[in-house]
Amino acid sequence: MVISYMPRLWKKDPGSLAPPNGSRRDIRGGPLLDLAALQALVSDGTLGENEVWVATDRCEKDLQNWQWNYRDVLHMLTLLRTTDFKKAQWCQVKGGEMYPCDGYVLRYDCERRARNVRGLEVYMKFSVTEEGQMNLVLVSCHGSR
Repeated sequence: MVISYMPRLWKKDPGSLAPPNGSRRDIRGGPLLDLAALQALVSDGTLGENEVWVATDRCEKDLQNWQWNYRDVLHMLTLLRTTDFKKAQWCQVKGGEMYPCDGYVLRYDCERRARNVRGLEVYMKFSVTEEGQMNLVLVSCHGSR
């Protein structure tokens, strides 16, 4: 795993996190990433469609099935609130590497592209990395199953 510690985004240095232990992948202590700082990077264009890495085959299929593109994903990310946070956990990506990720659930109206308490439950799990440039590591983005 190659994650450069970006203090403006990470609440905890990812290198200081205990690696997953067997099937135990949950990371205690709340969100790992500063959601507002990440959303600001999306809003100002620093983190755009070219910086989205769909890191699992299942996520790629889910995006196709829901007909969501990277712009949709970034838009949904900007709608998240800290209260939407569910848990942090280690997630395996293509190539077998493990990334520390934050998981959120958003109630989303796909037609209006807005939050809606009666909307579809959208599950998003993501991390960030910086390997020459910053990337959003999208592990999961799908409606309720």
